[in-house]
Amino acid sequence: MTESRAPGPIVIGLDLGTTSCKSVAVDSDGRLLASAASAYPLYASRPGWAEQDAVDVWNGARDALSQLAQHVPVRRVIGLCLSGAMHSLFPVDRQGTPLAQAMTWADCRAAPYVPLLRARTVPQSLYQRTGCPLRHTYHPARFRWWQEQSPQAFQHAAHFVAIKEWVLHRLTGTWAADLSMSSGTGLLDIRKLQWDEEALSLAGVSADRLLPLVPPEAVVSGLTRRASSETGLPTGLPVVAGAGDGATANLGAGAVMPGQVVVTVGTSGVIRRTVGSPWLDAEERTWCYFLVKGRWFAGGAVNNGGLALQWVRDNLYSDLPAETGLGTPSRSDGVGTPSRHDGVRTVLEEAASIAAGADGVVLLPYFTGERSPHWNADVRATIYGLSLSHTRAHVARAALEGVAYCLADVWAALHSELSEPARLTGGITRAPVWAQIVADVLGIPLRSMEAADASALGAAMLGHWALGGMKNLGDVQTPDSGRVFEPDPARHAFYSRQHRVFQSLYQSLSRLA
Repeated sequence: MTESRAPGPIVIGLDLGTTSCKSVAVDSDGRLLASAASAYPLYASRPGWAEQDAVDVWNGARDALSQLAQHVPVRRVIGLCLSGAMHSLFPVDRQGTPLAQAMTWADCRAAPYVPLLRARTVPQSLYQRTGCPLRHTYHPARFRWWQEQSPQAFQHAAHFVAIKEWVLHRLTGTWAADLSMSSGTGLLDIRKLQWDEEALSLAGVSADRLLPLVPPEAVVSGLTRRASSETGLPTGLPVVAGAGDGATANLGAGAVMPGQVVVTVGTSGVIRRTVGSPWLDAEERTWCYFLVKGRWFAGGAVNNGGLALQWVRDNLYSDLPAETGLGTPSRSDGVGTPSRHDGVRTVLEEAASIAAGADGVVLLPYFTGERSPHWNADVRATIYGLSLSHTRAHVARAALEGVAYCLADVWAALHSELSEPARLTGGITRAPVWAQIVADVLGIPLRSMEAADASALGAAMLGHWALGGMKNLGDVQTPDSGRVFEPDPARHAFYSRQHRVFQSLYQSLSRLA
């Protein structure tokens, strides 16, 4: 918990992540007044499954909000705005009771349905309308899994919702789906901002089983009496719909103008570029989601960021005593829960002692398959080039470089140019050796945003805008940024050659998947 005192109106941003949530209290100048976090499990009961329990997430949100309420002047709180990890999906009955756990962004079980769906449509045409490649991450394939593999839940469901939407309902008693989250389903026309009929048909679901669409800045309702008693916040407090965590992370990093870029490395990794109109890739390697009116963001997400580092720590450094690591709550772009970071600092120190290229060791960090740009749920991690002279430090270095190469694949697909340093967010901001590797591999400068959780902060700023606290989102005042990591030309040239080796190894590996 961090806190300070400041006058003026306060908006609370609540970010619902993959394994934890974070709440922040922010004034209209963008100053962080207090923060609180709470963790919850991510369930992986079968290979390829990655689920959340909605009740777990609600309990975490309730705890984070109630902690925060004890450290801010509640009478100055004028609203609450939500952010949530994208792509989750689960059924609820007419009372809103979950009928199953929620698929998360990391869940791959719908992958077998992708070829069948792609054969029934013109994938590029659908992609151009929805901004989402027809892949297992998105709802058309996931709905087909529910119909065929869990027909009872599918038939009894009154609605299919995302975790963020369910928590919003718990807070307000109102069902609503914001356009930002919905643009990450593969069911929304991102230009017309309405459900796409062909996408719904492919999914086998009617619009009445989804939720009413609202803008991210919509005030959905007020906090219910029950939610007030559980969180310590005032009854009737305006609750703003909010947006997906990618959108709010861009807002929290101040990337609201076209051309501005955010690079995030946490549990996973992502590169997002703000654009003034939808931008799509001819090869369907990237996605494009809605931010707010007149703004979208194009990018690509990789499945394995901090996950790769944590695997190295858990399996090659398990002898280390407990110590403080990167230490920030996890989301789809966070870096694990604090308790899972014991020893990470030592892993990073040893990786820094190894020269660029890890003396020939290459780690392809596909521990949970891959999203952008390959969309390959079946590929798995591989370590190449080991000899008797190599140590665990070489593997640690190779893991950091491997994640950077995955990000470089996304960067190449975006065809992007920079007029200013890209903003760097996520747990990587506490790992300078890794940040420098990413800058060297991508060949671009990265400005570390050493601030509160970017998505929670962005949700709070979105709430201020929605409630009239600022005229334009471009007026967002982001906290002072930290160090700029400039790419070294010689290392970038070296890594460019090594990246081609990495890509060649991926091609060989993918043929075996």
